[in-house]
Amino acid sequence: MTAARIAFWGNIANAHYPVVRALRGHGIDAHLFVNDRDPAAWRPETDDPTLRSENGAPNYPDWIHEGPWLQPIHTLAPWRSPILPILNGFDLIVASGTSPTVTQFAEPPVAFYTTGGDLTVRPFPLAFRERRGNLAHQAGHGALGFWQRRAIRRMSQIWTQPFRPFLEALDRLDVDPERIADTYFPLIVDTELFGPDPKPVPDWATTLVPEADFVVFHPSRLVLDESPLMLRSGQTKGSGVLLDGFASFVASGVAEKPMLLLPDNPASPERDAARQRIAELGIEDSVVWAAPPRPTGFHRTEMVHLYALADVTVNEFGAGWFGWVALESMSCGVPVISRIDEAVVAKLYGADHPWIHAQGAPQLVERLRALANDREQLRQLGAMSRTWIAKHHGVDTAGRRAVASVLAATASLGSPADELPKAA
Repeated sequence: MTAARIAFWGNIANAHYPVVRALRGHGIDAHLFVNDRDPAAWRPETDDPTLRSENGAPNYPDWIHEGPWLQPIHTLAPWRSPILPILNGFDLIVASGTSPTVTQFAEPPVAFYTTGGDLTVRPFPLAFRERRGNLAHQAGHGALGFWQRRAIRRMSQIWTQPFRPFLEALDRLDVDPERIADTYFPLIVDTELFGPDPKPVPDWATTLVPEADFVVFHPSRLVLDESPLMLRSGQTKGSGVLLDGFASFVASGVAEKPMLLLPDNPASPERDAARQRIAELGIEDSVVWAAPPRPTGFHRTEMVHLYALADVTVNEFGAGWFGWVALESMSCGVPVISRIDEAVVAKLYGADHPWIHAQGAPQLVERLRALANDREQLRQLGAMSRTWIAKHHGVDTAGRRAVASVLAATASLGSPADELPKAA
């Protein structure tokens, strides 16, 4: 390992874990910090079950550190977090989520690696106060929002994607454009785990859609709210478009027994509203809710079996971005329909991509009808999707890009670049 040390904290949706693994694989002394209050989906063992022992205790290597790094008291006094003395021993800190509220008090340079709501929601507590429950919750979010807003303005660099809600939020926060770095980490997808026809198939997956002849899978959270605030922050998913479009597809009769497969995700804020919408549309018999084996939802090692049941995945119709679930589906050879920001995708990847763009319900119906009528096209799009993922998001390709980005950023922030390996 090199003398330069890099700390990653704020493992949103476990995004930091594969990046840290890639960096360590290239000889960089990178460490991952996990808060003991983090939800299950943010923990490394959701990707690698060997990181949790049989009795449920962490079985982490010495470069993964779990601790009480962010407790309720730190909402008011973030400088009192016990992680600060530890972080001060690193040359660079990469912070996501609410960890910038603490890392702004650290001595090394800090890069804020934006992930979504940590930039577009958290710094604006007044705008979202009506969504925060009672006055006590609003006060807590208000304090956290104050520190998050202050922290973002004090970060050494902002690492973000050219996603419109991100750029607009940075503009509202009056962040110096010179501190916004063009550092993009493609999410790293385990193409061995997420591949076609995974084995063995668990019993719970064999009975979900046994009679369906065309399965549409929607793995994203259900969010029907399309208010200006939700659109501005990139939080809307446009789930109403999905439900309306699927109802019209069912009515078209193109498929004899179509099914919409939905994870019964407790994190979906409008799950009950979606159930009501499904009943109003009269498609209850064509919707299957997959119950996760635990209250916290499916792990990635289980999601692969849901992708395997699908003919096509419908991602979302919100702000035109995408996350893990769309990429994992494509890695499994299942094509994805979604609203995408064509200009951003072209900037990041070039014009040659397999995304199936749909803007609203009429276009969604059109795409579904075309694919249901042409199974060979469906197969070809699935194969193209998997090839594209291997090219841009595979462990080796995306890992090398993450290493190059971190090396460039570390050097630009004045860390000991001469002690870092050269990017491949």
